[in-house]
Amino acid sequence: MDHPLARVLDRIDPDARYRAPDLSELLGLARSSTNTLILSGWFPGAEWERVPGADGRQRVWTGAALIAAADTDPPALDHSRYAPSTLWRLGCGCDDCLAWHNADSRERRRALADAAFPEQRRRQVLELVSAGDVDSIEEAAARAEVSPGRVFGLARRDEGFRAALDEAAVALCVGGDLCGRPRGYRTGCRGTACRRAHRPLA
Repeated sequence: MDHPLARVLDRIDPDARYRAPDLSELLGLARSSTNTLILSGWFPGAEWERVPGADGRQRVWTGAALIAAADTDPPALDHSRYAPSTLWRLGCGCDDCLAWHNADSRERRRALADAAFPEQRRRQVLELVSAGDVDSIEEAAARAEVSPGRVFGLARRDEGFRAALDEAAVALCVGGDLCGRPRGYRTGCRGTACRRAHRPLA
């Protein structure tokens, strides 16, 4: 495994001096995790300096020392001491750390999607559809200034919204013998039954 400093070499100034908070920022780690790594020998080449205004000392690294450390083999990762988030950022790709990363990525994507399609706009889409003010869910999405992909994406992963959308979309049905059949969708019906026949949400 490469040393985590190897990924941030372009941000290290060889003539600058770095302290523990600077390492935390460079690596994107919590200060407590960075301190544990320091004590475990991940960043050799430190010097000691007195803390201004206090009776104590702290480690300080030159940028050149960090660049040299980036070329060393890091100690083995201790999974009993670090959270999966820390281990992943340090470069661990084991099954547990990969599972954390995948779950974290999904949550981040969902948070972004929820921010782009907030509750107020969800209600607006549902009200437009249920009132029969539009001919399709896509038209309701456009009027609510949100993409159809956001609407159908939420419906795929949120059972409550999917049920509400299906109930509202009953109002879009144009009736007739073709209702609930693929051909009904092709002739222009966007009611729940015809939409399900054309392309089920789940």
